[in-house]
Amino acid sequence: MNNLIIFVLVIAAVWGLFLLPSLIEARREAPLMSTQRYDEVSARLSISQSGPQAAAARAATNARRRRALVVVGTLALGTLVAAVLTSSVWVLVAHLLVDAFLAWYVAMLVQLRRQQQHSNLVRAHSQVPAEIAEVRVIAG
Repeated sequence: MNNLIIFVLVIAAVWGLFLLPSLIEARREAPLMSTQRYDEVSARLSISQSGPQAAAARAATNARRRRALVVVGTLALGTLVAAVLTSSVWVLVAHLLVDAFLAWYVAMLVQLRRQQQHSNLVRAHSQVPAEIAEVRVIAG
């Protein structure tokens, strides 16, 4: 039982070290009024998505997602090893919960990737010149 408590505390500490800095930073940067938030989102949408700042933001986001995936995968492997070594039902339950979270996270990443591919496709079609995109029907 003591090992389980220590294990849960270690997992909580790792997650705290991983998530708290980004949570605190997000809270600090959050606007106080919803109209400010709307203006920020509108400004972001109006800016072209192809500049160097957008590429740097995408790279940072992808790095954060990779880091989270590595942490959750390592946690899943650690809980599996702990469940096998301790033969504890509670550690096995914790492992199953971590596995469920990992499956959800991977599904979310796949969905985000599909949405990005779709938006890239729509953006590529919207950049076709009007002369090419225009279709004339000549009926006889």
